[in-house]
Amino acid sequence: MPSDPDWCVECHTPDPGVIDHYSRIWKGSDWHEEATWKVQVTQRVQQGPEGIVIEGLAVIDVIGVEGTYGSTADLMWALMLAQQIADRINTARRGA
Repeated sequence: MPSDPDWCVECHTPDPGVIDHYSRIWKGSDWHEEATWKVQVTQRVQQGPEGIVIEGLAVIDVIGVEGTYGSTADLMWALMLAQQIADRINTARRGA
């Protein structure tokens, strides 16, 4: 298995030959409704048949974003930073 990528701050191994990489978490709260939100990039890497490494696409997990928010600037900033990481991972994965 390849070494941990530079953007990864935490890894989990849910099954043998599988590693889930997690980016930092961007989080904030809504000023009006006192709701909280979190944004994080995740990617699954597995070891396939004959030792071939299979890298999944990076995805952005968004948790707690419901209703109307007064803190959309912070949320949008977190989404843009997460998208930059996901784009970098997915571009490298495709070999472009």
